Amino acid sequence: MSLPEHFCCVDVECVATGRRHDERGVAHVAVVDQDEHLLLKRKVRPSGKVENYLTPLTGLRPGDLGGAPPLEEVRREVVALLGPSMVPVNLAEVFKTYNPRYNNYSFFSLQHEANTLLGHGCLN
Repeated sequence: MSLPEHFCCVDVECVATGRRHDERGVAHVAVVDQDEHLLLKRKVRPSGKVENYLTPLTGLRPGDLGGAPPLEEVRREVVALLGPSMVPVNLAEVFKTYNPRYNNYSFFSLQHEANTLLGHGCLN
């Protein structure tokens, strides 16, 4: 698999907005280019009440999101930055499997996705 000459990676951090595993709200967005230059870094005000900041995973703490814009505003910034020729790739959609026991989808970790894409245990 070869990468295009110019590309960006979008990182999204979420906080828990409820007790269920699928109750999450976007709280931070960052975009870097192929040379690891930071192009955008924004905190996001999640819709709904934050139940848990998931600090060990996100690095976010209570008070960090004060004054942050809503997701729609940050989404417009990301779309403007990436431009009309962007090709979004959602690895979560590629690396999921249906779980009939729970009647929903299971998603693989980013480490598993990277290892599978690159063909070896690069993150071990």
